[in-house]
Amino acid sequence: MPRFARLRATEVRDVRPGLARMTLSDGSEAYALTGLCGPVKAGDELLVNAAAVELGLGTGGAHVVHTNLSSPFGGIGGSGRVMKARYLAEQVPVDAFEEALDEAGADRPALAETAPSDAELHEAALEDPAMALPSLAGMRVVLCVLHSHALALAAAVRDATGTAPGYVMTDGGALPFVLSDLAAVCLERGVIATAVSTGQAFGAPIEAVTVASGVTALAQRDIEQVVIAPGPGHVGTASPLGFSALDLVGHAAVLDALGAATALAARASSVDERARHRGVSHHTRAMAALGPARTVVPVPVGPATGEAAWIEALGKQAVGMTPLAVADALARCGLSLTSMGRPLAEDRRACAWLGAAAAWLAASA
Repeated sequence: MPRFARLRATEVRDVRPGLARMTLSDGSEAYALTGLCGPVKAGDELLVNAAAVELGLGTGGAHVVHTNLSSPFGGIGGSGRVMKARYLAEQVPVDAFEEALDEAGADRPALAETAPSDAELHEAALEDPAMALPSLAGMRVVLCVLHSHALALAAAVRDATGTAPGYVMTDGGALPFVLSDLAAVCLERGVIATAVSTGQAFGAPIEAVTVASGVTALAQRDIEQVVIAPGPGHVGTASPLGFSALDLVGHAAVLDALGAATALAARASSVDERARHRGVSHHTRAMAALGPARTVVPVPVGPATGEAAWIEALGKQAVGMTPLAVADALARCGLSLTSMGRPLAEDRRACAWLGAAAAWLAASA
């Protein structure tokens, strides 16, 4: 169950649209999603969710403001009927990309009283492009296990080609897009062209119900290079199936069926203390084993090339790529980026595999 505490804000700082961080009266730290709970000022009495701090978590290890008791908030949100964070007290209506498509077809005639046959539905789909599945041919999509990896990869592509990819955030990690300082900086500096929050995630410049719709929204904006990853706060266990990013396998299958070229960015490390994440992570291997046959795994050409054997043993396609210089790109973009609490630029193997995936994505720019 949630654990709550009543504390006062003593100092409010790092305020940006949708987010504020603060120190509380007991010396602990907290953040407020101000789009949900309203603004907070010093002296306000707050009801905070204290579970993360009590559990000693790293990522997300701060109190979360649930209610500003000193200044109850009337709430904001979109005018649409799609709800994100559904059935929670904080559920919020958003203006979803898909609803705009519904509005475009609002003048269609009403359905007949008798349900049409499958053959009639098929014929109608052929006659009405709005009823047919969209084609994502020409799109290149890289799927990343970690939030930080996706945006580092985007920085490498932007640095090498001058073209910023789009970012699609799944709901496998943090749900509020605004919680990511890294994503906010990447948007501000043009490292990513724009972002879409999908599923139960909310708060990005574009809202979508599904990942496939999110990629379609970017395609309609002529953004042909896309990175997909959960938000910050990846959950991982020793189980080969117990990690947040496993749902990327299903997203890859749908995107592949719609005609997009898909690639899996391998999570690898030369410094991770856990044996299962040294070299190529066991979670990456699980994703590669379960993913569509046409989803490729870019492999860095060089000392790590020999590591492609495990990909081929799974019957999947390894694509050798000369890695883009991820660490150099991060420096040129002014991004100080950590992954699992360590500077990503210092992890040689992580950068090599991410650089290979970035090179694959940049090849279409």
